[in-house]
Amino acid sequence: MEKREKILDAALGLIIRQGLQHTPMSLIAEKAEVGMGSIYKRFKNKEDIVNGIYVKIKAEEAAMIFVNYDKNNGIRETFMDIYGRMIDYFLQNPLKFNFISQYAFSPVIEKKTQKKAMSGFHPFDEMYARGLEQGFFKDLQAPHLTYFVFGSVCYWLKCASELQITVDNKLKEQFLQMAWDSVKR
Repeated sequence: MEKREKILDAALGLIIRQGLQHTPMSLIAEKAEVGMGSIYKRFKNKEDIVNGIYVKIKAEEAAMIFVNYDKNNGIRETFMDIYGRMIDYFLQNPLKFNFISQYAFSPVIEKKTQKKAMSGFHPFDEMYARGLEQGFFKDLQAPHLTYFVFGSVCYWLKCASELQITVDNKLKEQFLQMAWDSVKR
């Protein structure tokens, strides 16, 4: 693993467990097993590291969610597949989910970082735009449909995590159906 990745991985765990303010650069260097010079060669400061973690996680998330994306598939099939994969990704990566939950709308994340990180998520808007054209969804703009379902899924997963609810396939399928029902016409 190259040094940049080691730094990002070490920082992710420390920041989630201890908080950004209680994670000194020296501790990140120690955990990543790199020198301080290696960190400052790659990152300006902790906020730059946070932005790097955010882009890395969102790229990984998009790659998993849209691995089977085909705009020729049916709208409901696509909806269930991509949101099902999103749930799976977050369940399999709780530290990353907690990071995204905590920092997605944080002022630490720069606008250019947000734009770069979200550039791989256009299939959501494409799916909703196709579904709107075909009369599948309530009459809202595609981004609003995305935000509504994404927000519902994330909050549900956060509650499940905090309340120690086991999310099995049956529960996941029930929730996906409720999410679909909430936006379909």
